[in-house]
Amino acid sequence: MTMPTLAQRMVQYAELLVKIGVNLQPAQSLNIAADLGHRDFVKEVVGAAYRAGAKYVNVDWIDTPSLRMRYLYSQPEHLDELPDFAVAMRREWLDQNWARLALIGDEFPGIFDDVEPAVMQRVQKTRARLMRFFSEAQMANKIAWCVAGVPTPAWASKVYPHLSSEQAVAQLWDEILRLVRADQPDPIAAWRQHDQNLRKVTQFMQAKQVRRLRFFDPTPTEDGLPSTDLSIGLTDRPVWVAASSVTPQGVRFLPNMPTEEVFTTPHRLRVNGYVRLSKPAFPFQREVRNAYMRFAEGEVVEFRAEHGEDVLKTFFDIAGTRYLGEVALVDMRSPVNQSGLVFYDGLFDENAVCHIAFGNAYPEGMAGATEMSSDERVAAGVNHSDAHEDMMIGTATMNVTGVCADGSEVVIMQNGQFVDAVFV
Repeated sequence: MTMPTLAQRMVQYAELLVKIGVNLQPAQSLNIAADLGHRDFVKEVVGAAYRAGAKYVNVDWIDTPSLRMRYLYSQPEHLDELPDFAVAMRREWLDQNWARLALIGDEFPGIFDDVEPAVMQRVQKTRARLMRFFSEAQMANKIAWCVAGVPTPAWASKVYPHLSSEQAVAQLWDEILRLVRADQPDPIAAWRQHDQNLRKVTQFMQAKQVRRLRFFDPTPTEDGLPSTDLSIGLTDRPVWVAASSVTPQGVRFLPNMPTEEVFTTPHRLRVNGYVRLSKPAFPFQREVRNAYMRFAEGEVVEFRAEHGEDVLKTFFDIAGTRYLGEVALVDMRSPVNQSGLVFYDGLFDENAVCHIAFGNAYPEGMAGATEMSSDERVAAGVNHSDAHEDMMIGTATMNVTGVCADGSEVVIMQNGQFVDAVFV
C-alpha cells in the first residue's frame, strides 16, 4: 500500500479540523488565526472550509516580530491603544455566529525574552478588557471554536534539538497527526469514540457527586515533605466536561485538538495546600520551571520558581490570577505523555498530565453559570480574570481522591492513572 504524502495528510488534517474541530455548518463563516509561518497549512484549511459550504473565511495573520517591535519601541502612552475596528469585528463574529479556529506553533521561540513582562502585561490587559465580551462568549461556548497545532521549523527544532530542521519538522508533523488521530482509518469515528471514553469519567464524577479533590504526591522533597498536597473544592453544582462541547444551537465541537482531559470549575475560595509544577509553564510566552505555589482559602499566598519567578510574579499581578479557574484530570497513559516529549506549548503539554489553570474560569463547569451575569458567577465561586493560564501538576506518583457530597471518599487516580472503577 502506498503511504499518503505529507501534502495529502495535511489535507486530511484540515478536513478534520473543519468537520469535527469547529464542526463548520453549511453557510457558516469561519475565522482562522494563524502565524505567517502557517501559510501552507492555512491554505488547506481555507479550501476545506469552502468545500464544507462556508459562507466566508477570514484569516487573521499574526506577525510576532512586528508585535515585538511594539513591545520594545512603542511610546508608553500608546501601549493601551486598540483600534475600534478590532473590537467591532469580534462583535460581528458573535452576532453572525462565526466559528473560530486558532492555529498555534511557535515560529520564533524566545522572541520575547528581551521584553519586559510588565509591558506585555499592559498590552494584553488592555486587549483582554476590550475583548472581554468575546472571550467570555467563547469560554461559555456561545460559538464553536478549536485550537490546533501546526509545526514550524523553530518549534520542531526546540522539540527535537538533535535533528536537522527538516527532519524535526517531518517528525513533529508525524507526532501531531498521530495525537489528533489523523493517522486512523476513520479519524472522525476515532474522535467520537475517544470523546465517549472520556465522558465515562465525567459520568463517574457526576454519579459520585464529587465535591472536592485531593492531589497527593508522596515523593519527598528536600524539606522532607510530600511533593504535593493540594485540596481543591468545587462549586456547589459542579459539571464535569470531556473532550467535546456544545453550542446553544446544539452543534458539538472540539475546543482542543489534541485533548485528553476531563475538567471542571473549582470554587475560587476553596483551594488549600501546596503544589509543584511538573512541566514548564509559559505565561506571556516566557518559560517558568520548577515552580511551587501554596494556597490558602483559594488564593496563592506564596510562590517561587527556579526559573522565571519574575514572570510568575508579573502574571500573579493580574487581577484574579492568584485563584483557580480550572482543574483537569489527565491519565499518565495519555498519548501526549507517552510520546516522552516536552512540546513547550500548553495545548499539547496540558494534555500529558493533570493540570490546573489560574485565572478566568469556564462557566460550563458549573450548572447554570452560562446564564448568570459575571457578578453572579463570582458570587457562586466561579473565578473571573482577564487571563487564563494552564500549568501542569501531574506526576507518575500522583494520587487523586474525591470527597463526595455525603462526606464519603472515592479513589479516582493512583500513580497518575485512573482506577478501573472510573470507566465502569
